[in-house]
Amino acid sequence: MKKQIYLILTCLLPILLPAQTTESQLWGKCTLSDLQQEPYSEWYTKNYADYEPQPTIVGQLKRVNWKDYSITIFLGTWCGDSRREVPRLIKVLDAAGFPQQQISLVAISAEDSVYKQSPTHEEQGKHIYRAPTFILHRQGKEVNRIVEIPVVSLERDLLAILNGPYTPNYAAYVPLSQWSDEGILNDPNISHRGLARQIKHLVQSVSELNGYGYVLSKSGNKALEAAINVLKINTYLYPDAWQPQKSLAEALYLQNDGPQALQAIQKAIELNKDVRNVKNLLEVESNIKALPSSRPKE
Repeated sequence: MKKQIYLILTCLLPILLPAQTTESQLWGKCTLSDLQQEPYSEWYTKNYADYEPQPTIVGQLKRVNWKDYSITIFLGTWCGDSRREVPRLIKVLDAAGFPQQQISLVAISAEDSVYKQSPTHEEQGKHIYRAPTFILHRQGKEVNRIVEIPVVSLERDLLAILNGPYTPNYAAYVPLSQWSDEGILNDPNISHRGLARQIKHLVQSVSELNGYGYVLSKSGNKALEAAINVLKINTYLYPDAWQPQKSLAEALYLQNDGPQALQAIQKAIELNKDVRNVKNLLEVESNIKALPSSRPKE
């Protein structure tokens, strides 16, 4: 498996990695053995060794019959949170007696064109918007997940998932994912303001829905419409922030909707109060104005 992964990386490295880095990254299905090899072992081994799970919590986890459970880990070897939390979780699972053969690892990409995706798309239908994401299954059905970082600690979060109830970070992603599955985010008649009101109490920052929408926008034409609706919801959650308007403008640009994209970027420029952002915002505006749909009809 390792040789196969490295062969894939050798062939695709110029595509997968940003031009400014030469560091290799895993992409696709991988194993714990892969993470224990250079260059990944530099951070995997240290973070595994440094983490000390709480013995009292581990003692409770040891009493669990893990036979029917499995865990899928979506990680980015480029991602600081993944580098820290994945080795720690494996340490917890080892201490708890969780069978390693019931752990699946999928490395996702940071490259813009395949953002948060794997080459064989294990992430499809799984709603992976943050790295790492740890999904606990029982008899093949998702029980719950830990998203990006633990709510309390990895071992306590795992125990809380088993005992219930447990609400992961980015709690707004739960209803958003449900709306996505039900086709609501692709419905042209939805009330963005109404949906915003439903999740307002779950959203902690402007970046949460921006990140969700960005991942969707890189997932194909059908998902682009859903991304635009998510970003429109975010403009109602944060009406005085420029970031949702800029993200919306960029998604509308991908849809070749010049007039609406131009309206959104000009709103972002109006709301922006930091001169350091002006150059980038004006560049986005210039790109949008270059769209054929943005030109006045003769």
